[in-house]
Amino acid sequence: MEKEEIVPYKISEIKQITHDARQFTFPIVPERKFDFLPGDFMKVYPDPSDSIEFRTYTPTTTPDTKDRFELIIKRYPLGMVSKFMHDRKVGDEVWFSGPHEGGHFVEGMAKHLGLVAGGTGITPFISIIRTILQRNFDVELSLLFANKTVADIILREEFDEYDRERENFSRYYVVDKAPPGWTMGVGRIDEKLMREKLPAPSPDTTIFLCGPPMMQIELQKKLIEIGHDKDRIIFP
Repeated sequence: MEKEEIVPYKISEIKQITHDARQFTFPIVPERKFDFLPGDFMKVYPDPSDSIEFRTYTPTTTPDTKDRFELIIKRYPLGMVSKFMHDRKVGDEVWFSGPHEGGHFVEGMAKHLGLVAGGTGITPFISIIRTILQRNFDVELSLLFANKTVADIILREEFDEYDRERENFSRYYVVDKAPPGWTMGVGRIDEKLMREKLPAPSPDTTIFLCGPPMMQIELQKKLIEIGHDKDRIIFP
């Protein structure tokens, strides 16, 4: 197996996205090849001499963005790499390999796309959503997004705007703790909600699913029970 090339990228901007999630921007130097499809991922190495210890993160920029890539990373109290990233400052170098092929979107794979995300499982879908909408692909997008609280919803304003402005995009949020006046889901994503908010099973339907491992296992089973083809349920 060919050894992965681990190379540095310098942070040019850090933006607070939610109370515990930040967006990191890394310029791409012209001589460095950086080709990926929406849903592909990077590996982050806190110590470039240790190729065993890494975490994977998905660029939220689109393949059409050639001068930079961005990562949205949530800080976890016990997350070694997420804490490492949140301790970085503008100008610091971070070591990466990739992009690596993940469960990605390819034009023509579906006319109806269901996106089911839990927490930071939304990050692989950001590039997919942006790419489809920016390139005006003939794809109907349905996002079902679960979080602990409303404050945890990454890029809520952006998704709300797409829901208002784009006929082929709809979003529905589910939270554990709902504030007064909340009109969307409360609790967990279940079979009933997926039947209501996701496209129906068909040869033109693909479902992307990303979240905590137990959530993925449970919801994959329910999607198959609903009638979705196992081969058309993709894990980025």
